Amino acid sequence: MDTTIYSGTSTSISFNRAIAERLDRLPVSRETLRIMLLAGIAWLVESYDIGIIGNVLPSLTKQFSLNAFTVGLLAIASTLGIVVAVIPSGMIADRIGRKKMLVVGTAWYAAFSFLCGLATTPAMLIALRFISGLGMGAIFPIPYAMAAEYMPRHFRGAMTSILDSFLSLGYFIAPLAAFALIPQVSGDMGWRYLFFLGGLPLLYVPVLMRWMPESARWLQATGHEREADSIVQRIERRIEQRTGRPLPQPQIEASERVVSEKSSVRAVFSKGYLKRTIMMWISFSCILFMFYAIQTYTPTVLLKEGNTLGTSFLLTSIIVLASIPGKYAAAYALERFGRKFTLIWFAAIAAISAVIFGLVHDPVLAVAFGVIMSFFGIGVDPAIKIYGAEQYPTRMRETGIGFFEGVGRFFGGALAPFIMSFILTYSGIAGSYVFVAILAVGGLAAVALLGSETRGQAIEQVSEIQERAA
Repeated sequence: MDTTIYSGTSTSISFNRAIAERLDRLPVSRETLRIMLLAGIAWLVESYDIGIIGNVLPSLTKQFSLNAFTVGLLAIASTLGIVVAVIPSGMIADRIGRKKMLVVGTAWYAAFSFLCGLATTPAMLIALRFISGLGMGAIFPIPYAMAAEYMPRHFRGAMTSILDSFLSLGYFIAPLAAFALIPQVSGDMGWRYLFFLGGLPLLYVPVLMRWMPESARWLQATGHEREADSIVQRIERRIEQRTGRPLPQPQIEASERVVSEKSSVRAVFSKGYLKRTIMMWISFSCILFMFYAIQTYTPTVLLKEGNTLGTSFLLTSIIVLASIPGKYAAAYALERFGRKFTLIWFAAIAAISAVIFGLVHDPVLAVAFGVIMSFFGIGVDPAIKIYGAEQYPTRMRETGIGFFEGVGRFFGGALAPFIMSFILTYSGIAGSYVFVAILAVGGLAAVALLGSETRGQAIEQVSEIQERAA
């Protein structure tokens, strides 16, 4: 084992054992914020691509005379791609690194999103959306894993919420672009232009390659201690040069470092992790369904309520925009009250507002409760993401995330919305949103009964507890 000593202006310690402690004692700085900004922009451009489909469905339904089955397939095609890709991609990211997976995934989905604009049949569009979803699945877990691995313990929950607001910004831009383009462009070019815009992230790939560093915690966990030390030293040096004072010494916590011999896949289902794995599969599936119900079906629901196409897009933008302050509220709650409190109360309020949203017929009240549902129902997303990332140690974090992302996006993002398209057709809006509320209650119950609080703990400490129990 490498025993090289790190000699910085702040301290002198063995770097191959102190990467985590050195990162945890860093202030929130422009260096770490730049890493988070790069991850956030990656999410923004991806969320625009995901948000497109709910806003082109009305146009596609009219142009191709689609039935409920085809509408459901179009709605879930990219999500099915995410489901197929996210588990193996998580395992690969634990082997090759977070940065490489982020770069490859971004280039992949952007290229196929652009090609969606050239589709001539619904079948071709479904196939291209599925293929683009493979790239989305590759990168979805990366940003909040990076937040867990770069941000200090007392800010990683808040930072995940801030990062997640980039997703909402992309979801907001999608209906806004639809409002600006589809009613104004003749023929079928409106929805095609929306997909062409989804190809713009290809221009972002060189930026990621140049400026995004690899996760120092992952490098240390996989034996690349010198590279990890180089990245952390560079951040430390820049902070000290700018502030003009040395950083505090890392607090080396006396703890037994246990390394499991199980493969990362087996470890996810081992005795120590199984309860948390089951909890994440249930809660992530249920909470994610709220997001898909709001994001994918709100334009269709507003049309059913008698609004025009343009008005439906505009009102959807307003409803989705409410999720951004919701995520900032979650950022405060996560660090002030804890993960479990935030998850339970946000999901409960979202469930109540979903029922009312489905029952009211007054357009003003519908939008008002849609805003509340979005504020809490989508606002809770970063809470469940960082909570999930905290359940697994660095060596298997992306594998664990990949599994609950895959299961969650299959049940919450693919299967349930597909069923919801039939519920909307045969049971109406009220029945659909009662279904949403029931799933939200199921998600909060899983956290309440199976979850444990992780606020304020070093992520290695959480991992070591799990590994000793394994």
